[in-house]
Amino acid sequence: MQRILIIQLRQLGDIILTTPCTRELKRAYPDAEIDFLVHKMGGLILPGNPYINRIISYSEKDSLGEQWQLIQTLRGKRYDLVLDFMYNPRSALLAFLSGAKRRLAFPSRRRVAYTELVPQDPESDYIVREKFAYLRYLGLSPQDESLILPWSEAHLGPYLENKGDLFPKLQAMRVILSPTHRREERQWPFAHWAELADWLVRHWQAQVIWIWGPGEKEFVEQVQGLCQEATQLAPKTSFRELAAFMANCDLFIGNSNGPSHVAVSCRIPSLQLHGPTLAKTWCPLNMQHRAVQKAEMKQISVAAVQQTLGEMKPVIEKRVEERQKFGDRMSWNFSTIS
Repeated sequence: MQRILIIQLRQLGDIILTTPCTRELKRAYPDAEIDFLVHKMGGLILPGNPYINRIISYSEKDSLGEQWQLIQTLRGKRYDLVLDFMYNPRSALLAFLSGAKRRLAFPSRRRVAYTELVPQDPESDYIVREKFAYLRYLGLSPQDESLILPWSEAHLGPYLENKGDLFPKLQAMRVILSPTHRREERQWPFAHWAELADWLVRHWQAQVIWIWGPGEKEFVEQVQGLCQEATQLAPKTSFRELAAFMANCDLFIGNSNGPSHVAVSCRIPSLQLHGPTLAKTWCPLNMQHRAVQKAEMKQISVAAVQQTLGEMKPVIEKRVEERQKFGDRMSWNFSTIS
């Protein structure tokens, strides 16, 4: 196997959740060239991934000439294997036009685009494990589910410039809250977030920080404005700067959104809140990463979140101790493949 193409066009969370496959493929085929076809948003996540040789970007706004050039690029690479983890109409067409000898995907209405269909377990599982089904189909034994979101000292600016104001107490727990989601039905009520933040300050003496992304600052400020206790608004960050910021905190609590996967990649304890989304699909569900699930977000009580946090407290306190002992994390460290 000399040339492999991974296709996961979007969204940010899905792209991050595909990164463990790059590591496992490189472990199995150390001499192979592994390319990743992704929407231009992938530039927020994939650069610096040591297991990817080339990131091939596309946009639905590309001109006809640019689309033709993309097809020529894919065909010119003469891939031995294409793994289409998205298998939607656009990705299926690109997989087919690549002309690869083997084109794999889960069963769908686009099956004609592929040479082989990967059996899909009818039981839902964590997305990373579901993607590993492609690798098991190839005869591999993937093991490492850790997410890959590389960042370096260059991304620490917002954290280092603001940590004195945001985290004046070295010994106190640092808690990140992420109340946003682009879909309203996947947002926990504002009042619940404020009540939880106040409880964290009063009962855990936590330093609470609200994070936000493009177009979300006013929304988050509304939530923060309901708090009775003092909390802080995080500085503006890029996606990688957010990862560097989170890596120097102790706990993430958020809706099922992109930052929740960033927290998992940073290996800090996290608690996800799920309504219509299936928690076991989007969260690893172990001692370090937990979820609270109800049919609707408004049905999740603050008490239920507090109870789960209580169960997680030993893991969270261990994280606080490690941060105090070792100091700031200055880069994302990945383990090399032996």
